[in-house]
Amino acid sequence: MNISLTIPFPSPESASLTRDVLNVDKELKRSGVQRKLETNAENLVITFHGRDLKKLRVAVNSMIQNIILVVKTIEQFK
Repeated sequence: MNISLTIPFPSPESASLTRDVLNVDKELKRSGVQRKLETNAENLVITFHGRDLKKLRVAVNSMIQNIILVVKTIEQFK
């Protein structure tokens, strides 16, 4: 089962910075979820792959919370 998120950013630099920050923390192997982060112009594209829907939901929720934190941090340094 795959889930893809496309999150728009104000600039390609913001999308790339967010991707780089989020790529530092890898998914736990025991979670059974794999993720791939890419940028496409000003969009951050995240693809999750896993077999357990509950674990996918937890991974997506966690990623969204992390994105919110990164965005707020970027805003503080503007």
